[in-house]
Amino acid sequence: MSQAEPAARSRARPIITGGIGDEVEAEYGSDDWDARRLGVAVRRGRERAHFGVIHQRWLREPIKRWARFRLSTGYAFTTVDTSAQALARFSLFLEQRHPEVDGIAGISRDLLVEHLSWMASSHWATTTRSNTLTFLKMFLEWGRRHGTLEGLPADAVIYEEEVSRPGDALPKFIPEFVMAQLESEASLARLRNPTVRHLVIVLMETGVRGGDACELAFSPMVDDSVGWPCLRFANSKVSIEQLIPLSAKAAETIRAQQAHVLTLHPEGSPWLFPGILDNADGAKPYAHSTLSGQLGRWQKVIGVHDEAGQPVRVHAHQFRHTVGTRLINAGVPQHVIQKLLGHASPRMTARYAQIHDHTVRDAFERYCRQRVNTDGEAVPYDPGALTADAEWVKHNLSRVRDSLPNGYCGRPPQQDCSHPNACLTCPDFQTTPEFLDVHRQQATANRKLIARADANGQFRLAENLRQVQASLDHIIPSLEALEGTGPTP
Repeated sequence: MSQAEPAARSRARPIITGGIGDEVEAEYGSDDWDARRLGVAVRRGRERAHFGVIHQRWLREPIKRWARFRLSTGYAFTTVDTSAQALARFSLFLEQRHPEVDGIAGISRDLLVEHLSWMASSHWATTTRSNTLTFLKMFLEWGRRHGTLEGLPADAVIYEEEVSRPGDALPKFIPEFVMAQLESEASLARLRNPTVRHLVIVLMETGVRGGDACELAFSPMVDDSVGWPCLRFANSKVSIEQLIPLSAKAAETIRAQQAHVLTLHPEGSPWLFPGILDNADGAKPYAHSTLSGQLGRWQKVIGVHDEAGQPVRVHAHQFRHTVGTRLINAGVPQHVIQKLLGHASPRMTARYAQIHDHTVRDAFERYCRQRVNTDGEAVPYDPGALTADAEWVKHNLSRVRDSLPNGYCGRPPQQDCSHPNACLTCPDFQTTPEFLDVHRQQATANRKLIARADANGQFRLAENLRQVQASLDHIIPSLEALEGTGPTP
């Protein structure tokens, strides 16, 4: 283990290292905390927590004590700042609606109910309202549990059911048409700075969060039992060290970045992606906050656009969503994706399954618009019909059970097949243009079998083969007519 690795991992959770001293106490006493003066490890660009936005001093000081308590129990410094910004909205409510309240004793249940109504009618997004009420609820519970909010009325409570929860949004993956532009070697070559280029490739290939990637140790790869490289990094979201397998391209990119770092810092750097500016000794990691601007400028240079030719803007975190979406659409089990992406619970991973359902359902409906039976007749399908969902389930189960070389079985999987290996004479058989070449080859071979059976006097076999040939003669021209109408699953 290199010396850099423990340093990188220590950033997963803040540790108050400064102890109690005049400088630390002075910093805690201020309304604008600097994590570096407090001895708190924090990501570059996220070193400040602002409490001056809470205008009532009688409210601000207890919130600062709560923030200090939370730091001591392992909460991230950025979470402390986020909670201060959330409670500033409660401060604003007091200013606008109840300027007469001058102490904790004035926070009554009636006042909190009014605050709930005020938040519900506000212009803020559901997530913002949820965060505001969640942090206020936690602050009040802390004060009651520890006796730190003197005078707080006993009924000053926000109940769990009163905190609106934002719905689970689907992951914002990048469409493959756009990803093809971003992943092309020509486009990547136009990221002139090797550090930025290599960082973008690692994000695309691994799905690691941008902040975690920026703080990768200089030597982050570990080989598994068969010599395949894995990435070791600190997953700051769930505060664990994580190991994930790397693609060959990701491993090659990391080695190229290591070589680049040594050209810039011959004496070495603790970071795989050291900061670019004002970092002569390589001691500072790349600032995640600068990545957005770099990505935006690059996308303008290469002219990223959608299928309609309109310019689009991709954000770094979307690479993570795209990795997850590609995996789920490739049939990788959810629990494996959860492990790979480092989700604390299956809830986030389940959102990718929703995307998979939408993607495959769309493909299923395209298939239904192109399928023909053994008579060459189109099989009707109404996506709005009452039975559409049941047919979708039957299709999926049938495809699991019956893997056919020339089409699909329309028979429910619960029902036994009365004539296996005779699909082309079965009324439940369905096929689409993707199998056209297979049918053509079978027709050619089948004609030869008919001629041989006739010559050998095998009249029953010849008759069975002619039934197959009749189906093929219906199917092939129908599929040829459909061939150019669109893709099939």
